[in-house]
Amino acid sequence: MRTVITGIGVITPLGNSQESLWEGLYSGRGAVETLPEEWSALNEIIHFGSFCKDFKGEIDDFGELEKELKRNIRKSAKIMCRETQMAVATAQKALNHAGLAFTEPQQRVGIMFGSDYMLSDPRSTFGAFAASRDENGEFTIKKMGTEGKKMVAPLWLLVWLPNMPACHISILNQFLGPCDSLTMNEAAANATLKYAHETIARGWADAMVAGATGTRIQAIRTWQTVISEQIAPKDADPETASCPFDKRHAGQVLGEGAGAFILESLEYAQARGAKIEAEFLAGVDSMAGTHTTDPNAKFKLVPDYRQAFVNVLKRVLADSGKSVDEIGFIHAHGLGVPEVDRAEAEAIREVFAGRSTPIPVVAAKAAFGNLGAGSGAVEIAAGIGALNHGVLFPTRNFQEPAEGCELNIVTDTQTPAGDCFINLSTNFQGQTSAALIGKFRA
Repeated sequence: MRTVITGIGVITPLGNSQESLWEGLYSGRGAVETLPEEWSALNEIIHFGSFCKDFKGEIDDFGELEKELKRNIRKSAKIMCRETQMAVATAQKALNHAGLAFTEPQQRVGIMFGSDYMLSDPRSTFGAFAASRDENGEFTIKKMGTEGKKMVAPLWLLVWLPNMPACHISILNQFLGPCDSLTMNEAAANATLKYAHETIARGWADAMVAGATGTRIQAIRTWQTVISEQIAPKDADPETASCPFDKRHAGQVLGEGAGAFILESLEYAQARGAKIEAEFLAGVDSMAGTHTTDPNAKFKLVPDYRQAFVNVLKRVLADSGKSVDEIGFIHAHGLGVPEVDRAEAEAIREVFAGRSTPIPVVAAKAAFGNLGAGSGAVEIAAGIGALNHGVLFPTRNFQEPAEGCELNIVTDTQTPAGDCFINLSTNFQGQTSAALIGKFRA
């Protein structure tokens, strides 16, 4: 079963459209900036980040909408967190781009959407905790049960559940087909395309909305990331802080974003005369690591990033039947964390060692940092743009490779993109995914 991509929608720090994303990448523009005033509470741990400044959560940010759908989204958006709002906006943009609009329930259209695990804004429960203090001002669980819970909004939990993006998209658009959510952080987007493709291939749906939304900039999320992962030094220059594979790389830059895609069976797309943007060729995910007995270790699971990257690269080639010489380029995870960059580079060199010429590699995170689960989706959109442009965008801030990171990193706008690319993603637990996307050939 051939599955094609007919619609793309993005919310990114470079703008809320494919065109703004591509213009930003090809011009070498960066989106990492000093924290705005409203985020100054995070200054203790980070001084800069990558924000979707053009996305305000207002109804016009959701794209062109029919009157009733606009009214329903405006109402539903009140019980969506920012990540869910971005997810719904990208899905509506992708549906518009694909030319899909339905006036009645659709039994054979479904959703496969990815996210980070979503965290409540502390302000949403402040009243409950404040009401749960004893006469000495100390929190007590007994008062939470009697007084605090009265201060919790009835729909509080529904705002922060990670399956809410898929839920809202399906309800708003009357999609009654298969619906699922993947909470895989950065590895989610590639996996949603894989499982959406498999759902169509099994004959369970004609079309699927796939994608992911995420953030690393949020009151609690940012603290968790700083504790568990390596962050760029807070005194670094925002312009050059995100520099994957470069000898200056010292940690990831935090950001937010989302992307969505419409996948259809080739037969369904052709029958309705859809314009095809690309073809999904293969997708895989893997996890590799060991458990440690070190009592001082932060985490008992120690990821083996190199092996996980090798696993997905070998498998996606095998599943697609493609040779290493047939792959036009790799869109690397390119986190900017030395350990992860080195593991990814070593895996690429190992798997593509037999290629007649070094595989071109790009890394869009150099422009906007790590968008959490949204990263993979935005990077897939950027890769499809490169296929359609015919040439690759440059990787910002790359000057000299770090030790172990020797790759053919593209820094110009003349390198041919070829006919297909592999999108690589991983998360801090070692879950790793790959999607192989190609130009559509009739």
